[in-house]
Amino acid sequence: MRKWLIALIIGIVLVQTKPINAEETYDWEFLNKISNTALQLAKQERYSESAQLLDYFSMKFEDIPINRDSISLDHFRMISSTHKDAKSIILDEKKTKEEKVRTLTKFRLVVDAMVSEHQPLWGSMESSIMETFSQIKTDVQSGDIQSFQHDWNEFLSLYEIIYPSIQVDIDDRRVKQMDEHISVIGDKFFQDVPETSRVKQLSLMEEELKAIFERVKEDEADPSLVWVMITTGSIILLSLSYSGWRKYRGEKEKLEKREQNKE
Repeated sequence: MRKWLIALIIGIVLVQTKPINAEETYDWEFLNKISNTALQLAKQERYSESAQLLDYFSMKFEDIPINRDSISLDHFRMISSTHKDAKSIILDEKKTKEEKVRTLTKFRLVVDAMVSEHQPLWGSMESSIMETFSQIKTDVQSGDIQSFQHDWNEFLSLYEIIYPSIQVDIDDRRVKQMDEHISVIGDKFFQDVPETSRVKQLSLMEEELKAIFERVKEDEADPSLVWVMITTGSIILLSLSYSGWRKYRGEKEKLEKREQNKE
């Protein structure tokens, strides 16, 4: 009974485990490591070395076939665009360290979004983005236009960093809804709208932002793994129940025999 149970559990796990092409996985993981190292070098102001790694990334990235299993054309363009931005800014002496790091971070996050099925790195920016947005609402309620403009620009700067990653991980409908919110609030006539209407618009956008980050959290649990856990747990529970029932039957039969012997 015990051997049968172990064999069944192993069988279920093997069935639910998705076959992985080792070569494709290695390529993407390797590209992810290259993008991360390029970012770390930029943070250390080792821009020449970072640029060399970006060149190496480009060479390796071209080896990945554009198809449904590896990468779609849209995602290919997304990574190519962020890579181009990173490459153009990393050796530009007119750009500040902060600008370079932000651009490399955007590139790093979108590559990670392609690799990470669960817990993508861009989700870690939720706190800073939501805190900045909360301050924007406070600016509107207090009527501080100058502070609002400063915080709004800061929000846009942060959101721009994760925007390519969102386009990889989040459905187009939700991305477009956020684009519309940003367009309305960023309009020069937004300040002419009554305060109650501005706060309402910001609240709607805030809910949309929360939904985007909640979507990432929902994806953290692998459905196949959850199914395995539930199924395995059910089998173990069934096994324990069966063992308990057999023990109960055995004890009952012993008791009946004793009663018969007494008679």
